[in-house]
Amino acid sequence: MIDLQTIFDQAVQDCQLFLELLDREQDALARHDMTELERLLDAKSPIIKALSLHDQAIAGWCQQAGKQAEQTMEGFIDSLGQPQLRQDYEAFRAALLRCQDANQRNARLVRHSQHATTHLIDLLRNQGESSQSVYDRQGLTSRAGSQRPLTKA
Repeated sequence: MIDLQTIFDQAVQDCQLFLELLDREQDALARHDMTELERLLDAKSPIIKALSLHDQAIAGWCQQAGKQAEQTMEGFIDSLGQPQLRQDYEAFRAALLRCQDANQRNARLVRHSQHATTHLIDLLRNQGESSQSVYDRQGLTSRAGSQRPLTKA
């Protein structure tokens, strides 16, 4: 069985690869490059699987080493009395947090892009606030907006 330190090292390397892909994804999202986004999605899939396998390997190693269900991972690592292992675990956690932050950043970009696209489509359909009462469904100017009394303006 592979030792825990090696698993952490491999997991950190995979996190770094994943983070690089997330950074490229951010750039592709900003450029609205759908072809690149598809390529990145295909490239991210095996790394996500590898990270999942690392998670399973860590859990299996810890179970075999006697980690109790109620024991935290930090507590278990500390109980092993290996300072280098604790450093490797912290490096792994930090890499995971960087990936999580980058993934959330990209999710915000996607949501913002979806909102902007929806707003533009609504404007084209004459359903948005800025174009309301300007054109009717036949593309003619609406006269309803100009007939408001000044007291309601």
